[in-house]
Amino acid sequence: LVDHFNTHLCVCDEGTLQRSARRLGEVISMHRRPGSVVILTGDFNVFGGFENSQALRYLRGEYGNNPNPLEDTFRVFSPSGNGETFPGGKIDYIMADIGTPVYAAWIDRETV
Repeated sequence: LVDHFNTHLCVCDEGTLQRSARRLGEVISMHRRPGSVVILTGDFNVFGGFENSQALRYLRGEYGNNPNPLEDTFRVFSPSGNGETFPGGKIDYIMADIGTPVYAAWIDRETV
């Protein structure tokens, strides 16, 4: 049982992105089915901090009180790999419930 959520966050300031991440957490909590695995995909536009932005830290459960912490599937598969999806950093993500098995992950740079 999988509940898939998708988003495209604004190109905006860190505070607005962090509030959007909190809203995503609320939406996931309201709509996920009991026993489901959550997958969250999207363009997060986290230019201010990329993987260490407040928004991503919230979604990972490292900042704030996210009731559904997620992890970046690329980082599960390749903790130190080049995760760049935009010149300078990573803004695009496939996230899943912590502990979800990840058997492969890569970033297609041929079609960018």
